[in-house]
Amino acid sequence: MKHILKNKIFSDAIIYMLSTILSRGINFLLIPVLTYYLTKEDYGYLGLILSVVVILRVYIGLFPSNFLIVKYSAYGKERIGKYMSNIFIILAVTYFICLFILLIVEDSIFTNIDNSSQLVFLISIYALFSVIFRIFSTIIQLEKNAIKYAIFQFIWIISSVSLGLLLIIEFNWGWEGKFYSQLLMLFCLAVYSIYYFIKNKYFILDFDIKKIKELFFYLFPLTFAVVGSFLMGTIDKVILTKYMNLEAVGIYAIAMTMSIIINIVFDAAMRSWEPYFFEKLNRGTKVDVKVVVRAVLLYKVFVLIFTLFYLFIVPYLFSFMVDDKFSEALIYIPILVIAFFFEGLRKSLAGFLTQENRVKTLGLINFLAAMLNIVLNIIWIPEYGIFGAAYATLVSFAALYIITLYCALSHSKLSWSLFKKDIVIDKK
Repeated sequence: MKHILKNKIFSDAIIYMLSTILSRGINFLLIPVLTYYLTKEDYGYLGLILSVVVILRVYIGLFPSNFLIVKYSAYGKERIGKYMSNIFIILAVTYFICLFILLIVEDSIFTNIDNSSQLVFLISIYALFSVIFRIFSTIIQLEKNAIKYAIFQFIWIISSVSLGLLLIIEFNWGWEGKFYSQLLMLFCLAVYSIYYFIKNKYFILDFDIKKIKELFFYLFPLTFAVVGSFLMGTIDKVILTKYMNLEAVGIYAIAMTMSIIINIVFDAAMRSWEPYFFEKLNRGTKVDVKVVVRAVLLYKVFVLIFTLFYLFIVPYLFSFMVDDKFSEALIYIPILVIAFFFEGLRKSLAGFLTQENRVKTLGLINFLAAMLNIVLNIIWIPEYGIFGAAYATLVSFAALYIITLYCALSHSKLSWSLFKKDIVIDKK
């Protein structure tokens, strides 16, 4: 791996990792402040809203970043620009479909919440702006411009956090302060993102029904893979709201926030590597394949070491960062950390299935894991409360990893070996 450490991949990886950890881990860093000023019920509201946003962000646009990451190196900037206008057509259509569905089911999700229709609309807008900003972040990532990526993540962090803390601390807005500050900043970033696409010719008007069909049939099966992963760790909050109360959701949300930080670290590592991963597999030379496999093996060792380290330090972090009224959350954290350990291992395998165009396989196994998670939550939460939600997450992520590992080894053209000096591509 000396070759990797000496080239641009390593320096970019550090920048991507730090900026992604900071942007996605900001809730973790703000725990000392937020647990002091917000109530358990406030955290319950935020946890429930986040769960809905996570699902909406998948189906609004059908998660186009998946297509861009995989196809950018093969298609090139000009051809991708022609796809972008069709991506935005899908984005607009799916937004109104998701909003319509959400309005139908709002009474089932937002029970005992005043002005739920207004909240549903704002949540959908939040998710839409978030998707546009994610497309922008993906484009910057594919340009391999780590500095620019870090700058915009920093802008998002500083602006939303500063305004949010002002509204929470000085104006006593509670959970609304955090939500509305992020909504405003996402609006600004989404407007700039569209301007960037047009200025840099990433948005070329080219309405093409064939491209729309290609995008749909590529992305829609993958949404099951994405939403499957996102549902595990989010849908449990909705079920907790139904069978328990918002305070229980608040306790679980703190446990999840303290646990998911390791998943954010793993995501950051994979985000920095993905453009190079698909680029090397597209070339498919012996040297490129060897680099990819060794990088994946090194990543798995990193996942194990970091998980063990975090399990050791998390009790000390918790006592330092979390207000006493949330102390119950500590007992659920080790279960969730182990769950995200399995998810961390899985991340490095999904790309091989995507590269082999096994998107339907990937979607199916993630969807089945999500269904398992929902069933376990429905069965275990009424019986075991928050413990039921935590163990449902652990079992689901473990099952997802095992099945993904089997499929990757079965369908990938790579011959994996820790013992052979060379790694070759099977000729099947």
